[in-house]
Amino acid sequence: MYQFLYRIISTPFGYVMRFIYEFVGNYALSLFLFALLVKVLMLPMTIKQKRTMLEQQRIRPMIEKIQKTYARDQRRMQEEMQNLYDREGVSPMAGCGSMLLTFPILIGLYGVIIQPLTYFMQVNADQISQICQILNFDQAGAGYHYQIQLATLIYENFDKVSHVAESLMQVNFSLGPISMAAQPSFSQPSILWLLPIVSGATSYLMSWLQQKTNPMQANNPQAQQTNKTMLLMMPLMSIWFGFILPVGLSFYWICNNVLAIVQDLLMNIWVKKQLEKTKNGENK
Repeated sequence: MYQFLYRIISTPFGYVMRFIYEFVGNYALSLFLFALLVKVLMLPMTIKQKRTMLEQQRIRPMIEKIQKTYARDQRRMQEEMQNLYDREGVSPMAGCGSMLLTFPILIGLYGVIIQPLTYFMQVNADQISQICQILNFDQAGAGYHYQIQLATLIYENFDKVSHVAESLMQVNFSLGPISMAAQPSFSQPSILWLLPIVSGATSYLMSWLQQKTNPMQANNPQAQQTNKTMLLMMPLMSIWFGFILPVGLSFYWICNNVLAIVQDLLMNIWVKKQLEKTKNGENK
């Protein structure tokens, strides 16, 4: 079941990545444009999330009053809170879609990056085995990430294997001195360490900025504590995955984080304008 769902997500992503790569001819740029495309497609959800934040900020005084009034009666508190949401037309769960979609997108792209022959080049298992024989590549000994290693050999020996499949591509994974197909090693410091570290740093900056500019955190100690934990967990996870997976995924995560930071800054300007309009409307 897991493999079936994994294939459902990764297959269309592979076609999108291939289309982008054929258009721009650069693997790293393709990852950036893929991240940009995801942000554009998820923009309606992001706007809805920001609007929800604005609406919750508007009714925050009412929420606090209910919490104080029914502090010893949790059941009544929940009922009154739900009545408030219904009366004011506010859905506390609205806008959560963008957060829920983050990990499926990352998982789908993970498949495209570590299995480029299957999802990016649409090469079947028999053709992969034939390529391995021609290039004397030990498929079993290369481990789970063997396809991205094989893809780099195909780039170097494309003339020897181009006849195996019409969909086969000569993909250059290099970004200057860094190969998007390479995997960093904890025991061997190298320039590859740069991407996981930058991935963790941009992840921290993105989370910090989103928490700092969210007005709903100011009077919510429980949310503040949860966010402090997430502020550390997300960067550490980014760094960890950056060291156990090809750095192409770290590069995508960096692009995603930077775009999210820019988007959040622009959206916050919009939120402030909406807050001012709301306050002006209430004062009239």
